[in-house]
This record gives sequence, C-alpha cells and structure tokens, in this order.
Amino acid sequence: MIKALLASMVFAFAVNANAKAKTTKETAKAEAYKIDATASSVAWKGTKKAGSAHNGKISVKDGEVQVDSKGQVTAGQINIDMKTITNEDVKDAEYNKKLVGHLSNADFFDVEKFPVTTFKITGITPKSANEVTVKGELTMIGKTNPIEFPAKITTDKGVVTGEATVKVDRTKWGLKYGSGNFFKELTADKIISDEFEMTLKLVAKK
Repeated sequence: MIKALLASMVFAFAVNANAKAKTTKETAKAEAYKIDATASSVAWKGTKKAGSAHNGKISVKDGEVQVDSKGQVTAGQINIDMKTITNEDVKDAEYNKKLVGHLSNADFFDVEKFPVTTFKITGITPKSANEVTVKGELTMIGKTNPIEFPAKITTDKGVVTGEATVKVDRTKWGLKYGSGNFFKELTADKIISDEFEMTLKLVAKK
C-alpha cells in the first residue's frame, strides 16, 4: 500500500516536472518583435448624441510583442504617445487647435500629466486562420481596466501585422466630460458618447 502510494507520488511529480519543463521550453522559444512606430498608427473617432463626430490620429511611441515558434503572438505591450493627438476633420486652423487643446487638457486625456497610454496583452485566443480575440489591460489617464476585442494578426517573414477596431467606454477611466449619463442637464447637442473608437494598425519586426 505504502509502495503504491509512493509510486503514485513519484509519477505525479514526474508528470508535473515534465509539464513545467515543456512550458519553460516553449516560453524560451518566444521571440521579441519590436513595434515599428513609423509603420504603426492609431486612429480615433468620437461622436455626439446629436450625430456629429470628430476623428484624428495618435502616434505609436514604442513597444514589443512576443511571438512563439508557431508564429503566434502570445504577449506584448504597445505604448501610445498621447501628446501627438491630432484632429483631421476640422479644417479651420484656429478651431482645430482649440479642439486638440481641449482633448489634451484635464477635461479629456490630460497629456501633460499622462503622456503615455499603454495596452498590455494578457491573452490571445485564435478564432480562425488570422482572426483572434485579444484580451488585455488598457492604462489611460492613470487608470487600468481590462478590455477585449477581435483582431486580425498575421506573421510573415519576420514581420507581425495586427489590425483591430477597439471600442472604449471612456467613463470607466474617469473621463466623464460631456457624458449624458453623469450630467443629466446636458442637451443632446452637448452630449458626447461615452464610447469612442480606436482603430489600430500595428507592425512589429524581429
């Protein structure tokens, strides 16, 4: 009886050790691909309840992704330079400058205090050949919350390309300016949608 118990314990230990060794080996095979900031981009779009919208871009600062031996992205981090936020739909130079200044101040992204927005990949689940579900943590305006979104990721000849449109509920990060859910007295033309979109196009290279 005792011999059988000892044998079972030894077997279980061996299996566990082998599993850990395999995981360590697979992790060791992962390679870091650096984000190509010049080839990557972030486009943003915000809307009002009344139907009008603004859009623009924000530059990617840097980052990297981990790619396993099968060419699959397993982890990573992307840093976005909030001080580079621009607007593309307003053609009047003075109003454009005023709008970008408002987006940059404490009513919105407070870029002087929080110059970088970071997205950390915590998990990727394959859906089809190039389509995946990405899970991660978005740190913006000093707060971190989990987000999840579909994306297309391809790996070819040492280059990873990823595309996704992410809908972000800004109020979860404390960005409540113009929200009709928090300021009931606002008229429809003054209410800014709680959700805004970020369209990501990311390129990473060995």
